[in-house]
Amino acid sequence: MTRKTMKVSNITCAQCAKSIETYFDTLDDVDAKVLVTSKKVIFNYKEETYDQDQLANHLRIIGYYPILNSEEMEKAKKRDLIDLILAAVLTFPLLWTMFVHLGIPIYVPEILMNGFVQWAIATPILFYVGRRFFQATYHQIKGRNLGMDTLVVLGTSAAYIFSIYQTLTYSSHGMQHMPDLYFETTAVIIFMVMIGNFFENRVKEKTSDALQSLISLGAKEARVRRDGKEIMLSVDEVQPGDIMIVLANEKIALDGIIIKGKSYVDEAMITGEPMPSFKDVGASVIGSTLNMIETIEVKVTAVGSDTVLANIIQMVEDTALIKPKAQRIADKIAALFVPVVVLISIIVFILWAFVIGGGHPLGEAFAPAIAVLVISCPCALGLATPTSISVGSGIAFKEGILYKGGEFFEVANKINAIAFDKTGTLTKGHPELSDFLGEKDTLVYSASLEKHSNHPIAKSITDAFDGDYLEVEDFEVMLGKGVKGIINKRIVYVGSLNMLKDLKLDPKTFDYNLYLSQGKTVFFTVIDSKVVNMLAVEDPIKETAKGVISELKRRNITPYMITGDQQITAEYIASLLGIEHVFAEVLPHEKAQKILEIQQTGKVVAFVGDGINDAPALKMADVGFAVGSGSDIAIDTSDVTLMSYDLGLVIKAIDLSLATLKNIYLNFFWAFAYNIVMIPLAASGLLNPSLAGIGMGFSSIMVVLNALSLNLFKFKNIPMEA
Repeated sequence: MTRKTMKVSNITCAQCAKSIETYFDTLDDVDAKVLVTSKKVIFNYKEETYDQDQLANHLRIIGYYPILNSEEMEKAKKRDLIDLILAAVLTFPLLWTMFVHLGIPIYVPEILMNGFVQWAIATPILFYVGRRFFQATYHQIKGRNLGMDTLVVLGTSAAYIFSIYQTLTYSSHGMQHMPDLYFETTAVIIFMVMIGNFFENRVKEKTSDALQSLISLGAKEARVRRDGKEIMLSVDEVQPGDIMIVLANEKIALDGIIIKGKSYVDEAMITGEPMPSFKDVGASVIGSTLNMIETIEVKVTAVGSDTVLANIIQMVEDTALIKPKAQRIADKIAALFVPVVVLISIIVFILWAFVIGGGHPLGEAFAPAIAVLVISCPCALGLATPTSISVGSGIAFKEGILYKGGEFFEVANKINAIAFDKTGTLTKGHPELSDFLGEKDTLVYSASLEKHSNHPIAKSITDAFDGDYLEVEDFEVMLGKGVKGIINKRIVYVGSLNMLKDLKLDPKTFDYNLYLSQGKTVFFTVIDSKVVNMLAVEDPIKETAKGVISELKRRNITPYMITGDQQITAEYIASLLGIEHVFAEVLPHEKAQKILEIQQTGKVVAFVGDGINDAPALKMADVGFAVGSGSDIAIDTSDVTLMSYDLGLVIKAIDLSLATLKNIYLNFFWAFAYNIVMIPLAASGLLNPSLAGIGMGFSSIMVVLNALSLNLFKFKNIPMEA
C-alpha cells in the first residue's frame, strides 16, 4: 500500500472527517484518515487502482477541495474570499430590513421591503455562497452524522421556504403590504458562519505546516564516496552501505554508523538535549543532526522512510489519527437538535392537517410547521461558541497564550494529569555554571581556554567569568575529554574525569560524586599537572517550575516528567520539584507511547514540551502545550503555545479555558431559552412574526453581550516558589 498525505482547504470539524472517512470506506483498495486540525487526509491505497488525481477527484465529488500545489492553495483562498465578500454585499440590504422586525424606527427603502426583491437577493446567498453547506449536509446525512452544517441548512432553508410562501400567499390575495419575512435570517446565518470559518482558516495558516517544517529539516544532498571519488548526490540517490563524508559544521544527511573519525554531534533538534554528544568510531548518528568539530565518515544504514526523521514525521501523523477527534459542543447539540426539531415540525403539520385543521387547506397546516423550523434557526446557536472563543483567545493573547482552535476550551476542564518534558521546559534548556570549587584566581585560566571552544559547556563557563581573558597558545580540542592550551607558558587542561585518567591525576580533593548524584556535569582545570579547581555545570530549573507543580497538585492534577535524560538527573530534578512520576531515558519515538500509557489509566493528559522529539507526544496528548522558546515543530503540533518561558501560563491557560467554557454554556442557555419559548408558540399557530423577529434578534444580542462579559475575567495569582 502507498501512503499519501493531501491538504484539503475546507475541512472544518469532526463531521467533515466522518463524511470523508465514511465515503472512502465504501471504496475498495483505499483507506482515508483525516487530520482535522491540520486539514489533511492521509490515504493508504493501491497504486494499481488509484493515483493522486483520482483521489483528489473523489474528494471533489463529496464537496471537498484538495490542495495539490501552491496555485490551488491560492485559488482556494481566493474562492473563500470571493464567497465572503459576495455574502457581505448581499446580506447588508437584507440586514437593513431586520430593523423593521425589531421595531426600530429607521428609514428602510420601500423596495427592500418587497418580498420578491428580498427573494432575489437571498437566492444567490443560499444556493451559491451556501453551496458548501448543502454539499456537507448531503454527505452528513448519508454518513448518519448530523452536524452544524445540517443545522445551518435546516434553518436557512426553512426561513427561505417560509418567506417564499408568505410572499406568494400575500401576493395572490392582492395585499399591498408585505408580511414580515425571514429572508434576512437566511443571509445572516450563512454570513456569520462563513466569517467564523474564514478567520479560523486564517489563524491556522499563520502557523507553518508542522510536517512540511519537519521535512525541510532534512539535508537535501550528501557527499558520498563512489569509485574512489567524492561526489554530491541527492539523498534520494544514496543507498544503504554507501559511505558519506561529513565535514565540520555540516548536517549528517542520513542515519548511519561512524567508520572513521570522531567528533561532537549536536542532536538537540531530535533529542531536545542541549549537550552535544561525543561520537567515536562505531557510534550511531541520526540524519539531519549537525557534525560540529571534525570530519567523519559515516556508513549509511537507513534511507527514505526508514530514517529516524521520517519515522518522527509518520509518528506525528499517526498519533494525530489515534488521538480522538474532539467534537464541538455545537456539533453534538446539532446531532440531537436537528432530528428533534424536524420531528416536532412533522408532528405539528400532521396535527394541523388532520386534527386541528378540520378540513382547512393544507397551507394552514404548512404555515405553523414551517414556522417551527424558522423559529428554531441556529443563529444564536451558531454564535454561541465562536463569539466566546474569539473573546477568550483575545484575552489569552495579551497574556502570551496562543490557542490553535476551539477544541481546547472544551477539553481543558477535564485535564487531571500533565506530563512535562525536562530540558527546555522545566529547565532553561542551556547549561550554566552552578558551582566552582578551588582557587578563585584559577578561574581565569579555565575561562580563557574555554573561550576558544564552541561547546555549550564552554559558553556556560565564559558567561560566569567577569574579567579579562589571558592569551592562549597551541589551543587543542581533545575530543570527548576536554581542551588544552598554553597560557603564560603553563600547560593548562580543562576537561572531564576521563581526561584526568589519561593524565594519571586524582581529583581527590574535590567531592565530585556529590555533584554527579545531583545530575550535574563536572569538569576540572589542570595547570602544570596539578588539579586546581572543579567546575560543576547544570541545566537550571525555571524559576516558576516548582510553584506550578505545587499548584497542579493542589488542584488534584497529577504531574509527570518524561525525558530522554539519564535516570539520576531526571530523578534529582523531579525530587526538587515534587514530581513523583518520572519516565527517564525515554527515546524520542517512545514519548507518545508514554502519554498513551497514562491515558489508558483513565486520565485526560496534557503534555508540555519544546523539542522536535516532543512533537508526537504533543499530538498524542489530549492537550499539547508548546513552550514558545522551543522548536517550530513543537509549536505547530501543539494545541496551545506559551509565548514565554513562564510555566505559570499553563495554569492561566486552563483557568481561562474554564471561564470560556462556562461562558459558552451560558450562551447555549440563552439560545435554547429562546427556542423553548418560541417553538410552542409557533406550533400552536399563535406566533406573531414581529415577536419572532424580536426574539431572534434578542437571543443573538444576549449571546454577543455575554461573550463580551469575558473581558471582566481576572487571572488568579499563583504563588511561585523559588
